[in-house]
Amino acid sequence: MFSFTHIDHVAIHTKDMEATLQFYCGILGMRLANTGRVGGKPQGRRHYNVEIGGGNAFAVFEAEEMPDENTPQTLSHLALPVKTAAEFEEAYNRLKDNGVKVTDITKRDYGKTFYFNDPNGIQLQIELQEHKTENTLDGDPDPVPYVKKLLAKA
Repeated sequence: MFSFTHIDHVAIHTKDMEATLQFYCGILGMRLANTGRVGGKPQGRRHYNVEIGGGNAFAVFEAEEMPDENTPQTLSHLALPVKTAAEFEEAYNRLKDNGVKVTDITKRDYGKTFYFNDPNGIQLQIELQEHKTENTLDGDPDPVPYVKKLLAKA
């Protein structure tokens, strides 16, 4: 039986990365841990990770579209790592065998992942971290002004 190691990240969307980082990293004092672009491509949407503390983090993705101001923000996805390739395959097959629609497996720089929805429509991600990747604040070739300010202090 496969088991999850921890929650890797909870992901939210933002239309204003600058204001979001000023709030979480500036006002709340959380640490910006990683910057990048979706797919590792310079033209990809921004994808930043913020450390909450206690080994927990969340991901902030630049949204192409957001709900209007009267509609509350929804969770993007919840990422759940497994320890081994065998557990990854078991989880994938078990979901499929139980009629859960899963995405194709996607290769990432750190390993591989796939997505599916729970009965409430919440998107979940199972990932296998095959390679240790280092967080970096230079993963976004054109960061928002607040990140430029943080980089200047470093």
